[in-house]
Amino acid sequence: MYFLILVFLLFASCSIEDRIERREDRLMGSWQLERATYRGDDALFTRNVTDDFRGDRITFDPDYTAYYETGTGRRFTGYWRISALRDRDDDLEFTIDADFFDPFGNPDFRWLGTIDRLTENNFNIRIYERGGLLRLKWDRL
Repeated sequence: MYFLILVFLLFASCSIEDRIERREDRLMGSWQLERATYRGDDALFTRNVTDDFRGDRITFDPDYTAYYETGTGRRFTGYWRISALRDRDDDLEFTIDADFFDPFGNPDFRWLGTIDRLTENNFNIRIYERGGLLRLKWDRL
């Protein structure tokens, strides 16, 4: 009984900032794309678009910079951050916001997404785009 109370108090004492920091620590490092799917706003089915991202890699550094390299060798530098939002059920939802720039410093693409899974070895994100939803699944290198 005391153990359950202790676990509850420990969990309740973790601030949102602490939980964000733990996710940032897990995210840091290099990842390779494992799978990508896309579902347009009006689409009935989800399409496998992994071939469009085959060989893509991303690295998240502790100074909140990110380096994205496509399977074809294009490189982008960016900045990232993780935030937390409360959903309708009062659960925390962790989001990622990342902006990527071409070699000349011009904005190229942006991730506004929700982290579905983040473990030591896997990172899954839902990215909301103008025309639909892109889901990316990454494996740690």
